[in-house]
Amino acid sequence: MNTKRKTSVRQLIVRPCVPGRRYASRSGAVLVWFAMLILSLLAVTGLVIDVGFLTAGHRHAQNAADAAAMAAAMDLLRGHTPSDAEATAIAFVNDHNDLADAPPPVVNIPPVSGPYAGASNYVEVIVTSPIQTFLIQILPGVADTNDVSARAVAGVEFVAGGEGVIALDHGARPGVDVTCGAQVKVLGWIIDNSQGGGLDENGEPAWTETELGENQYAGKVTGNASVQATRISVVGGVNDPEAFQDVDTSRDANVLYCNQTPVPDPLIYLPTPNTGNGVLDIFRGEPHVSDGSPELGDQHADPVEEGQPANYVDMTDPENPVVMLYPGIYESITVTGGNVVFAPGIYVIRPARNTENSLKLTGGEVTANGIMFYLTGDDYQVDGTPDSFDADPDAEPAEYPPDAGNANFGRVTINASLTLRGIDTEQYEYDLPDAVDQSEFEKFNGMLFYQRRANQEIISLEGNASEGSLEGTLYAKWAEFKIAGQGVYNAQFIAGSFDFSGQGEVIIDYTGSNLAKAPRVFLVE
Repeated sequence: MNTKRKTSVRQLIVRPCVPGRRYASRSGAVLVWFAMLILSLLAVTGLVIDVGFLTAGHRHAQNAADAAAMAAAMDLLRGHTPSDAEATAIAFVNDHNDLADAPPPVVNIPPVSGPYAGASNYVEVIVTSPIQTFLIQILPGVADTNDVSARAVAGVEFVAGGEGVIALDHGARPGVDVTCGAQVKVLGWIIDNSQGGGLDENGEPAWTETELGENQYAGKVTGNASVQATRISVVGGVNDPEAFQDVDTSRDANVLYCNQTPVPDPLIYLPTPNTGNGVLDIFRGEPHVSDGSPELGDQHADPVEEGQPANYVDMTDPENPVVMLYPGIYESITVTGGNVVFAPGIYVIRPARNTENSLKLTGGEVTANGIMFYLTGDDYQVDGTPDSFDADPDAEPAEYPPDAGNANFGRVTINASLTLRGIDTEQYEYDLPDAVDQSEFEKFNGMLFYQRRANQEIISLEGNASEGSLEGTLYAKWAEFKIAGQGVYNAQFIAGSFDFSGQGEVIIDYTGSNLAKAPRVFLVE
């Protein structure tokens, strides 16, 4: 039987070329379209790459403008002139941001546009930077170098901190000491800059630079005492981590943090009181008020000639005379009884060489609303010297107290049952001379006690704070606050170190109180 193999054959059909018939020719259209596509791809690629360069250049210019504005605002905060601040801004752009080939930045102090135009505490910086492109200039009308511009505004604003207690002294041992069963509750933060050792929040040895002895802790709680706050930040360590507790008992959270970075003095830029910011150059003597006859002391100057009233005794009620005291410069003030009214303003306490107690308010009925006590030495001058040399913001944080020379400082003792309220220009009226810069005076808003930074005399608060009210900020950079007794303090304490003692409960609650506002630099635009 014959079999046939079946195979698959691809048949090619060849059409014969017929003379006279016209066929479609290949004219190169594909090549043209390909060339156009290549150009389009190159344009898109160039756009993507060069836009990336322009975006990066703008970001660089914006970073430079931001840094320059912040640096210039810091100069203003430190008291430098606008010219110095402008030079700092230019240096930051040209030298620190690798834009030396760019046009000089425009620096406006104050800004000339935007919501902060005309505000003297703000700096406007405009940076322009040329950016070289590589591909996009093949397009018609596009240059190979394009400028990008960035603008920033920074300034000095005054804000109140969230700290109830700040112990600034790095060398204090301890920075915060709570003894004798005292129960300290701070409705806010406790910051302890002490570099003393001890244990951290986990019970492990904390960092320290020195050998530890018996009393070398940064924070110390003994004798059934305790400390409570919303956060407790300690540079070194503590003797008993369990004694440092959360003030909100419902949370039962760990609020102790040891081995922390030191916190700078928030009031380092607070100016020294002088005749330009609210001090009256009127010597008021050394009044002494008790339950007997009050003594006003020797007022060397005639306040009436200065347009100010003299201290006097109001005898409207002979059985209860009222001593009226006015702002000025005092050698001392002692109130152990009687009825005393302090008019709003700044009370400079400049003790004489042989004075031991510069300020003693331990009894009587005292009304002191809208006042600030400035506790200085016998060498104080009304232009603010030598006190103004104590603060060197460029050297912060300072490790040691400034040298006070031979200045004499007096002791300060306050009964916490009295009512003392700090400066508040929105609530109280102040009779200030025309020479006083109102904006400078307002920098003391919220201040109640301001101790010269070189003054290391102890400030003692005693008695039942619930019977009175201390409202405002109490500031003594290198001194110790001794707080004995009980009650509620509507205040903020910033000092070198703290010693809490007694069997009562001490509550520091500044909620709703007028506190000092520390100047800080913010980038606002």
